[in-house]
Amino acid sequence: MKLPHMFRALIAAGALLVPLSAPSMAADAEWKLYTYFGAKDKPTMLHRAFAEDVTKATGGRLKITVFAASELPYKASDVLRITAGNQVQMGDVALGFVAGDVPELNALSMPFSCTSIDKFYDKAVPAITPVVSQVLLTKFKVDPIMHWAMPPQQLWLAKPVSGIEGLRNLKVRSWNREQAEMMRLVGGSGVTITPAEVIPALQRGVVDGAFTAAVPALDWKFNEVTKYGYMMNLTLAHQVLAVNKAALDALPADVRDILIAKTKEWAPRYRAEMIEADQAARKTLAEKGMTLHDATPAEEAKLRELTKPIADEWSAKVGDVGKQMLSASIKACN
Repeated sequence: MKLPHMFRALIAAGALLVPLSAPSMAADAEWKLYTYFGAKDKPTMLHRAFAEDVTKATGGRLKITVFAASELPYKASDVLRITAGNQVQMGDVALGFVAGDVPELNALSMPFSCTSIDKFYDKAVPAITPVVSQVLLTKFKVDPIMHWAMPPQQLWLAKPVSGIEGLRNLKVRSWNREQAEMMRLVGGSGVTITPAEVIPALQRGVVDGAFTAAVPALDWKFNEVTKYGYMMNLTLAHQVLAVNKAALDALPADVRDILIAKTKEWAPRYRAEMIEADQAARKTLAEKGMTLHDATPAEEAKLRELTKPIADEWSAKVGDVGKQMLSASIKACN
């Protein structure tokens, strides 16, 4: 059956219009970004906002999906290796958690090496970035495209203590060797417990307290299982958003440029939001009934003196790269 002349003309016109319609932009790459923080934790929300912004800025050509701790079967100590192995293309690496893989980069875990977020971003990051990049690229073919920091680490306890002497005989969850060693030096002990196990351990009395920053302390509802915050500002937690180098190199140049530009745009946002979140968390925890005790100048001086051997011992083991990292961090932050 022949179509009327008018229908044939319309079909022809429609066919001519099809190539003029805007084609849908296909993704050049779909990446996974893994963070060991929980799905509702502040850092995870920041990572999701960053990933969505990159996806939007590239017109969907680089689609980044964020996976939190419960969404993939990995631990904090796994992040560097799974990024290197391309199980995920981007990882939120806490250098304190991967000290077994890159001990020379763990300088900011040394007590009081850097406790100011502002000085971390303004002075420490520019000084240590070349060292961190060289080590991670050489050892793991992983590129640290953005540094960020969790706020200072505090000690959260089930019961109030009377200064440093009150820490004697206490058992505390420590997430790195340096925190455990600090507890040993004050007469207590440190226990390694994964983030997911911290609250149950506190509930059961397996530990008397735990080290973490105020932000996760609020996220994890420490106010329900601890009553006292010893605000000693022990260290920052040095984090990097690390990318598998082969995956990065495989991106089209313009997409790669957008990604790098976005990390430069978002680093100040991580800084501002984590500072704000730290202040808000302290306020909220106090409002929920917790007592927050700021270490006095005398207590801090004593802690600095007590913990000095930790950095001395670490420096003796890690070689010139580690010593360079520590020296640059202390000079930048203090």
